[in-house]
Amino acid sequence: MKFVLKHIALLLFLSVISTSQIAVAQDSKQLTFDEFITIVKENHPMSYVSELKGQEGKFLIREAKGGFDPKLNGNLNQKYFDNKQYYSHLHAGLKVPTWFGITVQAGYTENGGVRLNPEDYTSNTGLWNAGLAIQLGNGLFIDERRAELKQAKIYANSTQLEQDLMLNQLIFDASVAYYDWFKAYSYYSIYEEAVDNANTRFENVKGLSEFGDKPSIDTLKALIFLQERQLNLEKTRLELANKRALLEVFLWQDGFIPLELDSSLRPSNYDEFVTSIPPLVSMEVMDSISMNHPEFLISQNKVEVTKIDYRLKREQLKPSIELKYNALSSNGNQTPFADYSVSNYNWGATISYPIFTRKERAKVKLTALKLEQQETKLELKSAELMYKIQSSFNVWSSTVNQYEIYRQSITNYTNLLNSEITLFQIGEGSMFLVNLRDQELIDARLKLVSIAVQNKLGQVWYDYARVNI
Repeated sequence: MKFVLKHIALLLFLSVISTSQIAVAQDSKQLTFDEFITIVKENHPMSYVSELKGQEGKFLIREAKGGFDPKLNGNLNQKYFDNKQYYSHLHAGLKVPTWFGITVQAGYTENGGVRLNPEDYTSNTGLWNAGLAIQLGNGLFIDERRAELKQAKIYANSTQLEQDLMLNQLIFDASVAYYDWFKAYSYYSIYEEAVDNANTRFENVKGLSEFGDKPSIDTLKALIFLQERQLNLEKTRLELANKRALLEVFLWQDGFIPLELDSSLRPSNYDEFVTSIPPLVSMEVMDSISMNHPEFLISQNKVEVTKIDYRLKREQLKPSIELKYNALSSNGNQTPFADYSVSNYNWGATISYPIFTRKERAKVKLTALKLEQQETKLELKSAELMYKIQSSFNVWSSTVNQYEIYRQSITNYTNLLNSEITLFQIGEGSMFLVNLRDQELIDARLKLVSIAVQNKLGQVWYDYARVNI
């Protein structure tokens, strides 16, 4: 009878450690990484925020184009005293700024009164005028209107890049949350299986001890080992609950309704995680990747905006010279300017220039310093992105080889544990060594999960650096 029980116990010992894969209930549902990311992209509030961010650009351009909008103007001034109209000044006009720094203008003036200044006199039909105003010095090649529009176009491009960056960051954070959930789920499954194995081993050793085949101290060792597994299981249960809660932060419906993760859902198997890496790219390709990253392009746009500002500040070192010319006509009964004559016009010129230009020269120097700082930051940003790309590629590449090594190690640890159990059954081993080999197998399985996660996170970092969203 003892002989039969001993062989039954041996078979039970071997049956509980014959696999290194994570035990998964058949009725559980799988939430794959691609399914999760699709939900995040389509429903997360940050996706909606990024879309709104992308719309800012067109309104920035519209605002800057407003500087070139035609403007209507008009005024009426009259004075009455002692039953007399001293004067009446009526003026209405239209100004149309152009991209070339020329302002097209037209207007109508009608003045009258007993005390009117003679130079302001117009006939009863009024006086029409049309002409140009040109900046010949400061403002000839660039002015605030043109600078604002150029900068607005660059800002619009930056808002689009910021939209890509926001979505890219969202996908990256969601990916990290998913793989953390996978890791916690895998750890919990491993320890859940370890508790079952330890409990079975404890019951078997306890039975052998009752028949006098094993000392009672082995039962105590098996019990202590079981309790350690139960403690680790509770720790991983807590970690899994926290990681599941973190994952739910990324699960939304229509960007407004938060969702809860079904407790029966499980992540992908880690064998599906480890992917082969692309061929090692050259430094020229790596440099091209970094120079097309949104963070680099946004920094580059800041440099371009400052260059426009620097050009505008340099323009202000020139004297301000404005030349105006207006053709005049008093033909009120026919089409204005139907009787146009080169002899009827008014013109004028204004000039101003600060003698020392201290304010203007200081602004140029300050803008030049700002430009130099931003160009330095741009070089630094390029180096940082190159490092991120290279390091993430290295992690991705290294973990592929490590994963295969640990897969083989698990097979070896499993065989070693089985051999130790056999020795224990025939009286040539100890419970301490059985527990030690079992712990080594568990550690190897945990390490395999960790390497699988590192592999995927390396790929995520690499894709994030390349903005592969």
